[in-house]
Amino acid sequence: MQPTLHPADTYLLVLTRRDATELLLVREGRGWALPRVDVQPHQRIAPQLTSATSTIWGIEAYCSFISSLSAQGRPRQFKCAVMESVGQNDQAPAGALWVSRSRVESCVEESTAMTIRATYDELDDYAKNSARGHFAKPGWLRELFEWTQAHIDPWNLKLTGRFDQLNASPTFSLIRMETNRVAVWFKATGEPNTRELCVTTTLARLFPADLPIILAIHEEWNGWLLQEVIGDSLAETKQLSMWEHAAEEFAELQIASIPRVGELLHSQFKDLRIPTLAEKINPFLARVSDFMAVQQKARPAPLSGFDLASLGEALRACCRGLERMGLPDTVGHVDLNPGNILISRNGCVFLDWAEGCVIHPLLPLHYLIEHLARTCSGNALAANRLTTAYLRPWRCFYAAKELKEGLSLARILAVFAYAVATDSWRSVDPAQNPTLAGYFRSLTRRMHSDACHLLVRSEPCPN
Repeated sequence: MQPTLHPADTYLLVLTRRDATELLLVREGRGWALPRVDVQPHQRIAPQLTSATSTIWGIEAYCSFISSLSAQGRPRQFKCAVMESVGQNDQAPAGALWVSRSRVESCVEESTAMTIRATYDELDDYAKNSARGHFAKPGWLRELFEWTQAHIDPWNLKLTGRFDQLNASPTFSLIRMETNRVAVWFKATGEPNTRELCVTTTLARLFPADLPIILAIHEEWNGWLLQEVIGDSLAETKQLSMWEHAAEEFAELQIASIPRVGELLHSQFKDLRIPTLAEKINPFLARVSDFMAVQQKARPAPLSGFDLASLGEALRACCRGLERMGLPDTVGHVDLNPGNILISRNGCVFLDWAEGCVIHPLLPLHYLIEHLARTCSGNALAANRLTTAYLRPWRCFYAAKELKEGLSLARILAVFAYAVATDSWRSVDPAQNPTLAGYFRSLTRRMHSDACHLLVRSEPCPN
């Protein structure tokens, strides 16, 4: 099958320098305009923007934020990215010029002037109130480099100035910075992921072999500095032995976390234990009933009230079954995907703990199985091999038959835990966000299908 092609999004660039007192204009016809680039959707935006400014205009730049304001007076609503040049005194490229903020509006059409004026109002607001988002202030990258250098000096590391920006927003940042030896990463998070700093630092302290080394913490920015892990991403391999290795090491991490569960819950890990999940079954299905009622498409057919009621019975039965097993709660990762797992010479390292939780230990394996099925779609034995590797450490405590029965019950609850891991299902308005409502309908159909194949009741599941 040919991949689905999506139309590119056009971004206007408010590309500034010298603490945003100047910005770049490019020749357009007989006049001047803001630079513009096309960005592919469903890919990281910041790397595409920085790459385009370098390739097209030869300017090394970084992105501060995507303006919440649409470009004014345009045939279609362009998005607007606020960027800053790393160089403060470089010559403008051919066909472009740097213009002072005070006179830029006289150089462009009124519609462009309106866009610049509105974007500068937003930029000024961030500059005056850094609490709204430090990474929207002019010059923040320079501050980050200075702070980073001060904290890597004890390791005799020196920044080279080369960097890759992977994420950009007023409160989120993800940047890789090269040094004279090993690279370092800076990550910062805002709402709704502010808890990731506490989660990550707690895990790094308790289980240092399983996470990257944290070099420094910047509490004001809710950010932390990491030493790069030298290894291969699990997402880049179909080699089953590596997947098995990752599954087994994650199980060992879970077992090691058992006596630390109370500390994890106190450190802002999400509570996705079985009793907590059971409490959310009825309110979640009631909300999904609302989503089903406003479905516009005829196919697939909306699940009926009877369908949702039987699904609720199945979920509660799975909860009871897993509780009877008596497996202890452990650390979990609702976003346990191969991109978040690195295989190094010293073992596996697990990344991006924004979805770190305390959970029944058998649920997270199903997330890894789901990703493996996409990677090795033609290998019917792949899931069995992964499951065997994951269960190997647990078999020191529980019988293999009991564990495999538990995995069958955990399959449907893994999807449910994924659906309720955040509270977005409670607040989403299907009229305002039909895509998200459709997403929850899809997850619920998946659970209903799994329930129909799972013998959790004495009578067959109704169609």
